Amino acid sequence: MAFTLSRDAFQRDLHGQRTDLFTLHGAGGLQVAVSNYGARLVQVAVPDAQGGLVDVALGYDSLQGYLDGQLSMGAFIGRWAGRLRQGKLALPDGAALQLPTNSGPHHHHGGPRGSRFQVFVVQDVQPDTLVLGHTFRTEDDGVPGSVRLQLVLHAAPDNALHMAWTAEVADASTVFNPTGHAFFNLAGAGSTHAHTLQVPASRYVPLEADVCPSGALAPAQGTPFDFLQPRRVGDAVAQPHEQLARAGGLDHYLVLDDRAHASPPHMPTSAVTPAGLRLAALLAEPVSGRAMEVWSSVPGVQVYAGHGLKADPARDLGRPAVGAPGEGWLWQPGDGICLEPMEYPDAPNHPAFPTRWWQPGEVARGAIVYRFSGA
Repeated sequence: MAFTLSRDAFQRDLHGQRTDLFTLHGAGGLQVAVSNYGARLVQVAVPDAQGGLVDVALGYDSLQGYLDGQLSMGAFIGRWAGRLRQGKLALPDGAALQLPTNSGPHHHHGGPRGSRFQVFVVQDVQPDTLVLGHTFRTEDDGVPGSVRLQLVLHAAPDNALHMAWTAEVADASTVFNPTGHAFFNLAGAGSTHAHTLQVPASRYVPLEADVCPSGALAPAQGTPFDFLQPRRVGDAVAQPHEQLARAGGLDHYLVLDDRAHASPPHMPTSAVTPAGLRLAALLAEPVSGRAMEVWSSVPGVQVYAGHGLKADPARDLGRPAVGAPGEGWLWQPGDGICLEPMEYPDAPNHPAFPTRWWQPGEVARGAIVYRFSGA
């Protein structure tokens, strides 16, 4: 059964705003708990064969856990997901802006005041839907232009969680590259190394010694990044490869093939294609038979196999695991996996990578759908 959360444990005055916890109930049984601190997915509980719920997302049981713990746990990441090397943002005219840095010399996941550290405004609450708002400001992340974000989270009847956003550019040309950073474990507890992963991607982005992209693409075939056919995550991370050593584990961007549109025959899906989205990944857990499809509106997905979970009680003591009421789950490396649809990493700083500069008055739209099946 899914762990029951205390709403009181998530309510606090923070940065002059009120944090809270909202639980969405889908008609098919999906239950999703969301905190407006960082628009975080706190709990994703899916129906099981016994008529109960299994929590398939790692998380903490209080706001304090998120303040003290893994910085990106469950968060909506923006304005720019991933790293910008040396905190530089190359402008279309060839100049470069210096942004605040927070991961060694790099600007990472929106910087030290990115959306994962902000309290979102609650705009509407329905039994199955939550609407949150946030304004990205230059004074927070150093990126030019203000962007007014509206994020809609919806627990759909087919046990899919929809995260859709509109982002209106207010006053200057800007970039926008958000993603979701939930850690999933379809077994509900333990390692995800026995999970199988399939991603329709024949190429990946290699990293240099500073863990930032080289600016080139490389073939995935024969490497740990080849998930064209279903593959155990543990087999991929155990394969000797310089890139895994460089990143400390599997934490790489896979470029989706054109055939990922619609429902490619080598990736069977449980339902129709969400409008305008492509299938980015299929994660499955063999013992339970549970599976998760990830659909998105962007050209690739960052696959992070959770090596940053290090069994550190100060950061990695999460909610009770399944079958262990009253006990914390001390996360080990690999106990959660992140599938983060996003634009090309560090794209503004690499001419070969596509970068969209949004102009004042334009509206950027995007979505991620996590659809769950099996029990």
